[in-house]
Amino acid sequence: MWTYHNRPQIEVSPGFLLLLGALFWLDEGAGLLPWGLAACVLHELGHIASAAAFGGRVERLSLTVVGAELHIDYRAPLTYIKDSLVALAGPGANLLAGGLFLALDWDLAAALTLAVGTFNLLPILPLDGGRVVYGLIADRLDPDWAERLMTALSGCLVGVLVGVGAVAAAYYANVTLLLTAIWLLAGVLRRESV
Repeated sequence: MWTYHNRPQIEVSPGFLLLLGALFWLDEGAGLLPWGLAACVLHELGHIASAAAFGGRVERLSLTVVGAELHIDYRAPLTYIKDSLVALAGPGANLLAGGLFLALDWDLAAALTLAVGTFNLLPILPLDGGRVVYGLIADRLDPDWAERLMTALSGCLVGVLVGVGAVAAAYYANVTLLLTAIWLLAGVLRRESV
């Protein structure tokens, strides 16, 4: 990893740069990449603002092939409800910005921004929706049991997405969902190995 040593620390993996290059090449001037990156930045800013409201400070931002990961230091541990609010702030920022873009008739920006926000609401760890569902379960049950349950749920949902993505690739020659499902699977496996 290449690391920029200043507060907050930013880590950029070679895989992220490779992914960015591939997306730039696939974009071919369509304008998806700039709006997609803007939607991701808005998403992360939503998390950062919400975390700051609860006394959090960004220590590190890791950009990897499986996405952006914020490492936030809080003065006091967050309750599951507060952690869920921080998780929902990213998709919330996307939904607000997407509504604004729709009002301005910026259809491409609106579609990409709303897609990023909606996608992150899927109840799959490490996505924000998975964090919220985990928080709801862990608040009522044992956190270790909640982690196992969420890993199983995430694995099942990703399996369904891989299957639907494979069908879409075979019948419609569209590999977008399959690649997204494989990306999610990498995220689930990465969490499992930590």
